[in-house]
Amino acid sequence: MQSTIQPLTMRMGKREVDVFPFWIALLVAGLAFGAVGAYQVFAYGLQVTGLSNQIPWGLWITIDLSAIALGGSAFVFGVIVFLLRNKRFEIVGKLAVLLGFLGYSAAGMILLFDLGQPLRFWHPIVFWQPHSLLWEITMCVVLYLTVLMAELLPIVLEHSLFTTHPLLDRFPILRKTSSSLNWLAHRLHGFAPALAVIGLTLSLLHQASLGATYSVLSGRGLWFNQSAPVQFVLSAMGGGIALLFFLSVVVFRMMRPGLVKDEALYDVARIAGGIVLLCIYIRVWDWAVTNYYSFDTEVALQTEMLNSITPYSTSFWVGQVLFALIPGIILLMAKRIRNFRILMIAAVLPAFCTVLVRWNYNFSGLIVSITYDPFTPTVVLNSYAPTWQEWAVASLVISYWLIGFSLAARFLPFHSAGHAHKE
Repeated sequence: MQSTIQPLTMRMGKREVDVFPFWIALLVAGLAFGAVGAYQVFAYGLQVTGLSNQIPWGLWITIDLSAIALGGSAFVFGVIVFLLRNKRFEIVGKLAVLLGFLGYSAAGMILLFDLGQPLRFWHPIVFWQPHSLLWEITMCVVLYLTVLMAELLPIVLEHSLFTTHPLLDRFPILRKTSSSLNWLAHRLHGFAPALAVIGLTLSLLHQASLGATYSVLSGRGLWFNQSAPVQFVLSAMGGGIALLFFLSVVVFRMMRPGLVKDEALYDVARIAGGIVLLCIYIRVWDWAVTNYYSFDTEVALQTEMLNSITPYSTSFWVGQVLFALIPGIILLMAKRIRNFRILMIAAVLPAFCTVLVRWNYNFSGLIVSITYDPFTPTVVLNSYAPTWQEWAVASLVISYWLIGFSLAARFLPFHSAGHAHKE
C-alpha cells in the first residue's frame, strides 16, 4: 500500500501551489476572530449574546449537538472493526475515531461558553444529579471523550516523530519516553474491543437521551414524540458516516491513493445510505403522527406561527426529506455508480440534513412555545438573533475542528497495525 502523502494543490498560472499553508492561515484568522468574541463572553457574561430566559439555547447548542452527531461514525466503526472483526475498514475506522474526538472535544469547548459559569464545568462530575437527563448526557459525553482519547493515542503515536526520528537516538531520554509511549499505545490497542463496547454503550445512551431531552421541555407540542431518541441515534449514524465517507475520499484517495481500496469506500457509502433511508422513513412517520393524526390544537397553532416567520415546513420537506432521500438512494447504489465526485456531493447532503435536524429541534419549540399553564395553555412567539460574539465563538470552535482535521490529514500516517509493523 502506498503511504506517501500527496498535498492538495491548486493551479495558479503555470504553477501548482500547495494550498495547505494558505488554508491554515485562514483558519488561524478564524481562531483570532473567535478569541476576541471569547474574551467578550468571559469578561461580560452571557449578556453579550442574544440568549434569554425564553431562548436559553441558541447557535452554540446547535453547533454542540451537530458536532456530537457528526462524530457518530466513531462508535459505529469501532463495532465494525473490533467486534465484527472486519479489518478492511481498520484504516477508515481510525479516521472515524479522529472525527469522533474532534466532534466531542469541539462540543465540550463550546459548552464552556454556553455555561453561565464556565469555571464550574466540573460540577456535574462531582455533584451528581442522577434524575436529570442533562446530567446523564454530560457524564456519557465526558466518559466517551475519554474513550476516544484512549483510541486516538495509538493512532497519533504511529507518526515517525515517535518511532524513527533522529533525535530519538541522540537523546536517550527521548528514546525511553518514546518506548514507554509505544508500550502504552500497544496496551491500549489490546483493549480496543473493550473500548468499542464501552463507546457503543455510552454513545447510544447519550444520543438517545439528547432526543428524549426535547420531549420534556416547554415546547413539547412540536418536540414531543416517542421516536425522537431513535431519530437522534440514526441521524447521528447516517450523517456521521456520510461525512466520514466524504473525508475518507479526500484523505485516502486524493492525499494517500492506494491506502484504502475503492471497494471499502463504496461500502462505507452504502452503510451511510442505508441508515439515512431508515432514519428518513421514521422521520416521515413521526411528522404524520405529530401533524396529521394529532388532534392537539396547540401543535397546529405552533406550526402555523412558525411557518409565518420561518420556512419551517419547507426546511422539513426539502432539507430533512428530499436532501436525505435522494442522497440516501445514491449512496446505497455506490457500487453501481462508481463515481466518487457524484458520491461526495451526495454525502454532503445527509451531513447537512443532520445539522438541520438539530437546528429545527433546538429552535422550533423555543421560538414558538406553549406556556406551562395546564388550564389555559397559550402559544407564545419569541425571537432570537445571534450576536457577533456568538458567531465569533462559533468561528473559534469550527476553526479548531478544521485545524485538527487538516493537521491529522496532512501528517498522521493512518497505517494499519500490520503495515506499520512491517515498516
